[in-house]
Amino acid sequence: MNPMLQNSANIYFHIPSFGHRHSNTSNGTTTTNVDTSTTTNSTSSSPLEVLKNAPSNNQSKRKSSKKSSNNSSLVLADLPGGESVNTNDNSIARAGNFSGSSSSSSTRLNDAKKQEKSCDSCDGDSNVFEGEWVRDVEGQPYYPPGSCPFVDQTFSCYHNGRPDDQFLQWQWQWQSKQTNARCNDIPSILNATDFLERLRGGKLVYVGDSLNRNMFVSMLCILWTVIPDKSRVFRIHKTDGYAMRFEDYNCTVAFVWSAFLVDETKRNTRKNKMVTPGTETLRLDLIDEAASSVYHDADVIVFDSMHWWTGSKTNNGINYFQDGNYVYPKLSMFEAYKKGLTTWRRWIDKNIDSNRTQIVFRGYSIPHYVGGKWNTGGKCNRETEPIMSNEKYKEMYPSQVKILNDALRQMKTPVLFLNISKLSYYRADAHPSVYGKDLKTAEEKNEALNHQDCIHWCLPGVPDTWNKLLYVSLLKAGKGSFGHRKTET
Repeated sequence: MNPMLQNSANIYFHIPSFGHRHSNTSNGTTTTNVDTSTTTNSTSSSPLEVLKNAPSNNQSKRKSSKKSSNNSSLVLADLPGGESVNTNDNSIARAGNFSGSSSSSSTRLNDAKKQEKSCDSCDGDSNVFEGEWVRDVEGQPYYPPGSCPFVDQTFSCYHNGRPDDQFLQWQWQWQSKQTNARCNDIPSILNATDFLERLRGGKLVYVGDSLNRNMFVSMLCILWTVIPDKSRVFRIHKTDGYAMRFEDYNCTVAFVWSAFLVDETKRNTRKNKMVTPGTETLRLDLIDEAASSVYHDADVIVFDSMHWWTGSKTNNGINYFQDGNYVYPKLSMFEAYKKGLTTWRRWIDKNIDSNRTQIVFRGYSIPHYVGGKWNTGGKCNRETEPIMSNEKYKEMYPSQVKILNDALRQMKTPVLFLNISKLSYYRADAHPSVYGKDLKTAEEKNEALNHQDCIHWCLPGVPDTWNKLLYVSLLKAGKGSFGHRKTET
């Protein structure tokens, strides 16, 4: 329990029992088994090959994906919109997409040898994005709350005084019985030391908006935690974006802002701000060159782009979207999104060496505003537990999701799609809400109630799971150093 603000928390920020979303508990009660084992990262001392000149050996498609062409390069992950998968595993009590049973840390923590062998023969039939959130009261996050220096104020719920820590007691557990039985032993944790070894001599770049920055900071903290000499991790300043060097592994982990992936004429002044009509446009026909100069030589690139394709960020499509010398007087968001993704995918196919670089696209992260939107008084501070399955998952933006899926399927470059939308939907409890700022006065606290952050995620938190699934997906794809076993000692 965070000791900060406890004296005044019950006055301004008291979080009552789980709110209106989940009042139906007839099939949603949970029980908790305590597991006294702990979670640590396995270590490795043997070097691995750098991700380079290794052909992709996995271009398989989900058999259940509809209308996928024979030339599709979309691999590994289910596309959005699928139903929950029921299993016949009765060894744990289930409450829809959740279980009150504790996931044994010893089960989650596979030894290093098992992890390095587990994905050698896995294919796209194993879907780690279908599963349930399992309560694990003894499980530890990858890094203790408040311990990582890279967590900025927006994500630092602990330092901002969030008094509860129950949201850290849930672990994502995918299907216990995979379609492909060979995938049952895929690693259930992100082995940070193994990840660094596999990235040795390479570069990982997150590209997109503040949600991808959320994910980037999460990965920095996970990796930084296992470095003995913290002075060997430092920022590289002579680059656009934010890049951290892990000197012991001769590798770089970076983030570069590119919310649309295509060129913004006023890019440097646009972050977190509204459009100034008549002074800026979005070039749907040009790639964001400032961002691409950062990621073009990376070994793994994680993209996202959907949150900013909204009316409030684009002047409602009026005199904002540009193609060549032509500025559209009015263009629908769907058509603009399609044009922008077409420019991006063609640039990737033409300029990225898919034998060297693994392209990843992260799916949409679900916001949880109740009673309004982010700028109209929407709230989520009453959410203290995950959403139970009596509230069925429904795709929030099916038209945009279809446009994204179609674009990825048309690519010649193999793409890993991280379908985190559904699993993130159930975590209404894990946003900063009123704890996205360090509030000092009663006036600030009252104001925060009307301007809550139900889009981003507390760290530690849900983005750590996204990165775990990134690690698993890279191992399953098996490209370059992520496809080689470590030398056994």
